[in-house]
Amino acid sequence: MGDYFLRLTFILIIAHVLVLASFANFAVLLPEFVTLWSLTNTEAGWIGGIIMAGYVVAVPILVSMTDVIDAKKVFIVGILLGVVGSFGFAFYADGFWSALFFRFLSGISVAGTYMPGLQIINDRVDVDHRERVIPWYLGTVGVGTGLSFFITGWLAEYMIWNDIFVVAGLLQAISLFIILTLVPNVKIEASRRRFFDFRPVFKNQLALAYIVAYAGHTFELFAFRAWVIALLVFSVMASESTATRVQLGTIVAGFSFLGVATSIIGAKIAYLRSRKVFFQFVVLFSFAIGASLGFLLDINFPIFLMVVALYSGLLMADSAALTAGTVNAAPDGALGVTLAVHSVIGFSGGILGPLVIGLVLDLSGGQGSQTAWTMACLAMAGGPLVTLAVFKLMLRRHHQP
Repeated sequence: MGDYFLRLTFILIIAHVLVLASFANFAVLLPEFVTLWSLTNTEAGWIGGIIMAGYVVAVPILVSMTDVIDAKKVFIVGILLGVVGSFGFAFYADGFWSALFFRFLSGISVAGTYMPGLQIINDRVDVDHRERVIPWYLGTVGVGTGLSFFITGWLAEYMIWNDIFVVAGLLQAISLFIILTLVPNVKIEASRRRFFDFRPVFKNQLALAYIVAYAGHTFELFAFRAWVIALLVFSVMASESTATRVQLGTIVAGFSFLGVATSIIGAKIAYLRSRKVFFQFVVLFSFAIGASLGFLLDINFPIFLMVVALYSGLLMADSAALTAGTVNAAPDGALGVTLAVHSVIGFSGGILGPLVIGLVLDLSGGQGSQTAWTMACLAMAGGPLVTLAVFKLMLRRHHQP
């Protein structure tokens, strides 16, 4: 069993990393698209955040279906939608609305692969091994988005934007081949079927507490991922430094890889100690660092990068711990619908984060204003504080220590 669950986890990590190949395409190329299509910062925020809207809209159906059918089938549908989203953007996106549509499809693709991939593991790995596997699989988001930033930044030096999206679509097609050939099929037990029955989830205060906390986490995380390149571009100019697109893409990829490590370490600490205490510490420390970024934009650029690196590590430190908390609190036979609610409510924050930052920038002076970026960083770091208060209230109701 040990070799089997390690091999299966590795296969799913590779497959999901490839699915996420297009994730950072728009974020890395955002300055070009703003100029090319005459976008406002709010419109750019919409396109940056719409991927999570697609995720949230589709995830109740796609993840709930994993309680009824083999999650492998859902994963395959998710990959196919990702391929369509990437190729469609490459060949047909020519402005705000068309870009919005194809990035929306990419969001549905993530809904069909991320949590269904976790359910593939749950259906094939015994309970004793899941606690070890879950943080590693959840870390694929950091690895996948990191590689997407790196590859996009590198390709931007040699290709037009259309071709970059084509490359992403081809990588996603390789993921399809991997899942079809290397992941075994399983039969879902009839007794487990609770398709679209969300009542057990909303009666579970403990699971809901972790779900709400996750919403604050995604608000901050996806706001950061959508706008970090633009933030670094401003810092380069404000500090009178120099950096190429390849360098910035590589730097942000490094941030994502750091996040994978802190997520896994954080999950281990939370497992051995207290998830509640660990989550509170991460939120407060992350706010202190994130809120300071706007005031440091014009300092020496390498020093600024070190502060951003610390912040990016803190952003992911509680990610796997919160999801593992939801999984462990899920009622028997309702893990799929619990993960669906976790995704809908949790990732709703990922829709709002990029949009709020774009709106704050527009209202405060635009991307060329340090005051605007200072306000944007405060808004980004402040999201989890709200959900932390709700989290503590819900845990009190549940009488958890």
